[in-house]
Amino acid sequence: MLKEILLYPPLQIYFVTLIITIFRYPKYFDSKLKYLPVLLMYIFLTELLGLIINLDSSKNPFFNDLYSKYNFIIFIVYDLMFFGYFFYLFWHFCCLQQNKKIILIGSTTYALTFLINAMFTNIIIEPQLYSYNIGSLIIILAAFIFLKEKIQTRFFKKNALFWISIGLLIFHIGFIPINILYSFSTMETKTMNYILPKFHLALVFLMYGSFIYGFIQMKGKLKV
Repeated sequence: MLKEILLYPPLQIYFVTLIITIFRYPKYFDSKLKYLPVLLMYIFLTELLGLIINLDSSKNPFFNDLYSKYNFIIFIVYDLMFFGYFFYLFWHFCCLQQNKKIILIGSTTYALTFLINAMFTNIIIEPQLYSYNIGSLIIILAAFIFLKEKIQTRFFKKNALFWISIGLLIFHIGFIPINILYSFSTMETKTMNYILPKFHLALVFLMYGSFIYGFIQMKGKLKV
């Protein structure tokens, strides 16, 4: 199992991103971005636990026997924290009240969709397809609004937030159709099962690669 964990590509890119954000922490420690390393650590540990459950369902700390092979519930919490943090980040760094209002409405819509989705599906054995895709659409909208507002700001492309926004856009625009196709994937759809994870992995590397690049080349200190 240790070999599979060490060679699992997503864990590698999560870990590298975490190390880079910690190394560059003095550049943004007094801004709202300061919580990003905490989120990245949580993501790393969640993905690690999910992988361990996939490799050996007896290691599932939440369920035994019938439900031990399912890890959906840990990723539901993951989604709430991921979307919630970036919604807050974009809301905070946008200055125009109209943009803040749009992001707030979008965040509320996601929360309601999440609750409705959870009420009508079994969160233990089913992924939250609808709420995740709504969250993805809203984070695309929030990132686009933020970029549109700030793009003319001097040295904005040297700001880590610019590259974080680009990474989020790339991943979520690409992953929505993949996520939908995942819901139609079965043991018999061998081609889909082979291709989709490769595209998914590429998107993960593009997003976190954007994060890494943004933190490496950021100039000055990010405040507020």
